[in-house]
Amino acid sequence: MSSRNTPAALSPETVGLQCAALHSRVLSRLVTRLYNQHLNDSGLRVTQFSVLNAIKARPPESIFQLAELLGMERTSLQRTVDKLIEKGLVASEPTGNKRALGLSLTPAGETCYQQALAGWQAAQQHFESLVGKKSWQQMSSELRRFSHQVKQEL
Repeated sequence: MSSRNTPAALSPETVGLQCAALHSRVLSRLVTRLYNQHLNDSGLRVTQFSVLNAIKARPPESIFQLAELLGMERTSLQRTVDKLIEKGLVASEPTGNKRALGLSLTPAGETCYQQALAGWQAAQQHFESLVGKKSWQQMSSELRRFSHQVKQEL
């Protein structure tokens, strides 16, 4: 085996400090906990709220379309959507496009969304107070750009 094919020896500490996957997941878990604390009274988790928000913003014609929008695996998203349907917050109905089922908020889903929105706003303000509103605006723009770049490679 040639030395050109062997990666340079990296210490575990170096890998830990440089790993984009690790740092993005650590931040994601912490931010998720923060948002979940603020959404607790609504009975929703931030993942569920995000799905409701995406459905409200752009009612999808299929679970695949929603998964693409949210950058989620379809099977993981399906479990979340199924829970929202069981709670009576989301309805699915044929779109007329093959076997695709469109998704929409039910009246109960709309009410729940509006109640949870206050918790989301409190979480967003709390997060921005921790990291700085201007810093977050810059970072969120960069994260969207990074996501687009990585998605192009997948």
